[in-house]
Amino acid sequence: MNLTPASELSLRELSTLFSRSFEDYFVQVPDSPFLFDARMRSEHISLADSRIARVGGEPVGLVLIARRGRMSRVAAMGIVPAYRNRKLGGAILGPLMEESRARGDTRMVLEVIEQNTPAVKLYERLGFQRVRRLVGFVGTPAPEPATLEEVEPVECARLLPEGLPWQLAPPTVAGLAVPVRAFRLGPAVAVLGDLSAPTLALRAIAVEPQVRGKGAGSKLLRALASVHPGKPLSVSVIVPEGPCERFFLRAGLTSPRLSQQEMAHFA
Repeated sequence: MNLTPASELSLRELSTLFSRSFEDYFVQVPDSPFLFDARMRSEHISLADSRIARVGGEPVGLVLIARRGRMSRVAAMGIVPAYRNRKLGGAILGPLMEESRARGDTRMVLEVIEQNTPAVKLYERLGFQRVRRLVGFVGTPAPEPATLEEVEPVECARLLPEGLPWQLAPPTVAGLAVPVRAFRLGPAVAVLGDLSAPTLALRAIAVEPQVRGKGAGSKLLRALASVHPGKPLSVSVIVPEGPCERFFLRAGLTSPRLSQQEMAHFA
């Protein structure tokens, strides 16, 4: 097995390999160059630092590495079904951890589905430590009509606190582009995924600091439910347990079965 830069493959080839590497996984990944490109841009994935795993020249897996400042993130690591259970995971990720240290990163982070016990154990063997548990939500808030103002996602990003997981962090939200849309109701702003999808994907929600805890966020969720009647609202499994979790539960959403562990390796 050898590793080559992901930048050697076309966007089309990367999208297909990405999808194949997550076949029969807990969460299915569509083969969509458009979505793959959007993810790279918003999450700051570096194809020069990402790697393709090859056996006999054939691509059998990939690791996507994102970078911000002196921190890097394993945005995804997958292996095609025919080459799983061959202990390739550590052989793939180990060299990338060395590259991260060599370029001066102080931390490498990742998220792993908590129910994926072999993957959690692999990362722990490599020295990653559990940081916090991440959860998601789904449900339909009680609708309450209100007039929404469409704004740019950066308006939400400016209101988000520091210390959020990578996919919820201000730089990620600020980098989201069409078909993602953002809407404001008073001091609250929400960012949504493709509005034509059967489920309303809430990418982020934030409230101006001086009025947090006074119901503005919940009111915005109810307004969105009114504008999109019958559509369930979903939040990816990237929300830290704690105050954010309680906000969604109070709004009438429930947590699905899957959860994630955010893990970190410190240089």
